Amino acid sequence: MKQRNEKELEFFGKITAGITHEMKNVLAIIKESAGLMEDIMSLSAEASIPHQDKIQNSLTKIKTQVRRGVELTNRLNRFAHSSDETPAKIDLHETAEQIIALSQRFARLKNVVLKTGSPEKSDQPMPLVTHPIQLQMALFLCIQCCLDVMPAGGEITISLEKKGAKIAIHNTCKGDLTERIERVGMIPSSANWSELKEISDYLQGTTEIDEANAVVKLILPEEINETPDSV
Repeated sequence: MKQRNEKELEFFGKITAGITHEMKNVLAIIKESAGLMEDIMSLSAEASIPHQDKIQNSLTKIKTQVRRGVELTNRLNRFAHSSDETPAKIDLHETAEQIIALSQRFARLKNVVLKTGSPEKSDQPMPLVTHPIQLQMALFLCIQCCLDVMPAGGEITISLEKKGAKIAIHNTCKGDLTERIERVGMIPSSANWSELKEISDYLQGTTEIDEANAVVKLILPEEINETPDSV
């Protein structure tokens, strides 16, 4: 069953990676077309072009969204390649930033800010030998557990801490959490928490909740000792 799951992940990753390459080509054509239209507009600066300001504003928006699309596509492509090798050595800072970027929509839907903590330390690699796909699932589930109890206008900060041969990932819920301890105390009864614990076991890690400070913690070894047979 484990081998079948790995083949399915490999298939999913290969197809997704291929599609992201095609999407990048589409975005490149849109960018070039917008640039050509801007060149034509600049050459005709003295000519009277109807709705010139509106056209220019639209071109600016197109270029902005193309840049956003390229960034998202690049991240999706890296995500797709996560299944290429497992276990694998990764940089946890990069992986955390990757999941934060890919999870922004879920945070926006709840009007919650999702960001990384201690950005000054993110330029220092934090190597980890683990299963990349399952690790990203665990990070995403940590975010989901926080979103389950976060009010609109709150903030989730993800920070990393090295503790000996282990690394702790802190997901801190900030904001006006009414009855904070009671809210955070509800997390262990959620389906997201149950799945998170299952995956953290697979990664040979542990999960904790600091109710007083509203923190969901995922603690992982720097290097897994062996490949578990199953999740």
